[in-house]
This record gives sequence, C-alpha cells and structure tokens, in this order.
Amino acid sequence: MKKISLVILFLLAITVIHAQSIIEFEKETHDFGTFDEGKVATYDFIFKNRGKTPLILQSVEPSCGCTSPSYTKEPIAPGKTGKITVSYSSQGRPNAFHKSITVRSNSEEPIKVLYIKGFVNPKVAVAASAAVLTLDRNVANIGNLQLGQTALQKFIITNTGTSDLSISAIRSDCNCINHSGTRTIKPKESYTLEIKYTPRQKGDVTDEVFIYSNDGQSATHRLQLKAKVLDASPMKENTTRNPFGF
Repeated sequence: MKKISLVILFLLAITVIHAQSIIEFEKETHDFGTFDEGKVATYDFIFKNRGKTPLILQSVEPSCGCTSPSYTKEPIAPGKTGKITVSYSSQGRPNAFHKSITVRSNSEEPIKVLYIKGFVNPKVAVAASAAVLTLDRNVANIGNLQLGQTALQKFIITNTGTSDLSISAIRSDCNCINHSGTRTIKPKESYTLEIKYTPRQKGDVTDEVFIYSNDGQSATHRLQLKAKVLDASPMKENTTRNPFGF
C-alpha cells in the first residue's frame, strides 16, 4: 500500500513539474555596441511562456541605478509572449559597461539573469568659442574729492576667451565720466580702460559704469566708482586743484 502511495505522489510531482510555466528568452545578452555619452540606450528582451500554466514575473532587479527596467505585469498565458524593457543611462558613465538584470518568476527555472553591455564614447569637452571679458577689479574706492575735481581710474580688461572681444559701449547714467574708448581685444590680450570721473554731487557717492560687449557669459559688466565728495575749497583752487594728474 505504501509503495502504491509513493508511486502516486511521484506521478503527481511529475505532472506538476510538466504543468509548470517555462520562461524562454529570445536572447539573454544584448550588446549595444558603441554610442556617445549622454544617450539613454534601450532594448526589449522578448520572452515566451513555453509551459502549461500562466507565467508571472515577480520582480526584475538591475545591478545598478544606471539601468531602469520595465516589464509585463499581467500573467502571460501558455504560448504567449511578454517583454522586459531595459534602459541604460550613459550620462557621466564613459567607457565599457557590463550590467546584469535578475528576473524572478514562477517559471520552473525561477531565476534568470539577463545582461547588457557596450562601450560609451566619452563626451568631448567643447572648447569655449565665445569671448570672455575679465576685469582686474569691479570697484574703485577713490577717497576724498572736492566737488568739481576729476579723478583718473584705470581698469585692466582681459579677454580670457578664444574669440575676439568687442567692447561696444561704455556708459554711465551720472553723466560724470569720460573714458579712453571702446576696443576689440584679441584672445589672451589685455586693454587698460582709463576712466576720468568727475562726481556731480556731494557726500558719499557711488556711481556705476556699464561695459557692454559680446562676452558669451555676460554681455554687461558693472563698475562702481566710490568717493567722498566735499565742498570745493576756494583757498586751494589756485594750487592743487586735481591731485590725479588733470
């Protein structure tokens, strides 16, 4: 009697095994080949249920955060197909890669491992092609001036870009400056901008000067001229009216 029971259990086990779902992929490794950094490479792993019962994918887990999978969630009937879509983000990941994706299901082989590989061409740094205006300073603290005095201030402008820098205009709303003019400056060259500043009001004064150019990073640069402007002294008008050389 025991022998008959064991035989029946064995036959039932064989029947269950043969009735199980079976996952079969068209291919288990995909080579993306060579592509440029920044691209998101995507591939569909197609599989078929070769078994006798519905196939259910329980989880699909990539080996790193650079890989994003999505997959068929509903049960796949015997003889039908499903897919696992794998996307690989190459941004910041140059050179060769080889990643795995672990698939768990109710198949007779419950764990399958898929692979993606390829080579990412490193992103080539694009050389700056624009002109870049760089100033040696943005603020000139002049100190004490008498009303009506003129102070000379010099600013060094350097073109740190790779194309010609064209200074198109130099302006101030205060109507208080004269300057040495606009220029075109070659890459890596410098120009000394001379500004003659004559404040128009007394007290602690700050006047702004704006430089307009074809700078690819900032088309407008601002200078500040600061001074403490005092009443003109009649006693000194006939001596040293301008200590700045005018």
